[in-house]
Amino acid sequence: MTTDLPIAERRQIENEMIFRRMNEKVGDDLGALDAMHIEDGNPHLIRDEDILLLFKCECSDEDCSVRVPLKLSEYQTIHENRDTFIVRPNHQVDPIEKVISIETEYSVVKKNNSAPEPGKKLNDTTIDNS
Repeated sequence: MTTDLPIAERRQIENEMIFRRMNEKVGDDLGALDAMHIEDGNPHLIRDEDILLLFKCECSDEDCSVRVPLKLSEYQTIHENRDTFIVRPNHQVDPIEKVISIETEYSVVKKNNSAPEPGKKLNDTTIDNS
C-alpha cells in the first residue's frame, strides 16, 4: 500500500473506495433482509441469488450519478480483489488505474496504487465524467 501518493490521486482513489463501500452496503442490507425473512418464518420472501441490481459507478467523479446494472453475485466476485472497482465505460482515470475487463455496461478497473480506507466524506476532485 502506498501512502505517499499525490493528494489529488489519493482523493480520487478514496472517492472510488467510498462509492464501493456504498455499493457493498446494498448486498449487506439484502443479506439482513433475508435473515429477517427466515427468522419470521417467511422463507418464500428470500430474494433470488442472482438478482440484477443497479450499482453506483465507482469512478473518481464525486458528481457521477450513473448506475451499473450487475448481478449481486458478479459484483461480489469482482470485489474479492480489494483493488478492483466497477465503472461505466470511459469513466476510468488512466493515471491511477488500468482497465482489466470490459463488458457491455461496465468496465472493471484495478488501481495502480492503493490508499488507506477513507472516511465517509467524498473529496473534491477535478474529475468530470459528463
